[in-house]
Amino acid sequence: MGRCDPAPLLTDDTGTVPALLTLARAHAHHPDPQVAGAAAMVAWWADRADHPGTSAVVNLVAASSARYVLGTTPDAERSATTWRHWFGICDDSVSGLHEWAAKIGGGPLLPLLAPIHEDDRYCWDRALSAATAGHDWSRPDNTATAAMGLRTRCDAADLKAAALLDNPLWRQRAVHTGHVAVGVASVTPPPTGTRRRNASLSVTCERLDTRLRLGSEVTGWTGTPADTPFERFCAEVTSAHVVEGQLVLHLGPVGAHAPTPGARVCVMPQPPSPQTMRAGRGRYWRLYRARRSWLSTGHTPVATRREVPLDVLIAGAED
Repeated sequence: MGRCDPAPLLTDDTGTVPALLTLARAHAHHPDPQVAGAAAMVAWWADRADHPGTSAVVNLVAASSARYVLGTTPDAERSATTWRHWFGICDDSVSGLHEWAAKIGGGPLLPLLAPIHEDDRYCWDRALSAATAGHDWSRPDNTATAAMGLRTRCDAADLKAAALLDNPLWRQRAVHTGHVAVGVASVTPPPTGTRRRNASLSVTCERLDTRLRLGSEVTGWTGTPADTPFERFCAEVTSAHVVEGQLVLHLGPVGAHAPTPGARVCVMPQPPSPQTMRAGRGRYWRLYRARRSWLSTGHTPVATRREVPLDVLIAGAED
């Protein structure tokens, strides 16, 4: 593990990483430092493979399926043989894997994948430091490390899902899975005599199978999923009802860039903030490391009352 940059692992199936990890555990304490170092690197690969969007481990079949649509059956699209034939790759060796990776590796990187790749490098540096300090990677993680690992995996999954929706072609696919909703906007002015200034927005969807639910934070724009406008509105789904066979999403007050009544709009989940995620993981880690934290002690925090400012109470009553 003496490389300056982490070497990616290319695979064309889901069984390679578990098989390598089993082999690595058997040689974790090998007397040859080269063998032991290779085992530690396999363990790092296996850990990063659980993070969607990672650059450390690339499943070429999954990556190809995310970028291209062949028009074949789902079983055929999950087969490496199908993709090799489609890309014209006849070499079944490691060189063929590199040729395959070059076929799908071009083009700009989706912006929200960059934080995941930064985490890859950060985790690689930590793995190098742990190996230098003699840390035994084959031992089970403590509670704090295991909890942080789960947190980073969840954050990576959310970032990758949002990164894919940033692509217009993927958004058009997501209309058929319910992750993106398209419909007609209706705008309701704020009630008179209240402090609310923003109008409420409702969207009558073209399909009933949307995955947007009550409490979902969404973003949208006037246009279609193929559009990439700079001006977008943000809101929260306050209710969802079926009216005369059509799904109506009530998005509550909308401020800037609200659509005009009758306009065709596109709505999808609001992407997460990588900075907020990173700050949340930092607070999470500090709570686990603190001796008297409710997370480290395992005691559920006790609910306590506190005074609420009057203006907050008034605003809540008006809403």
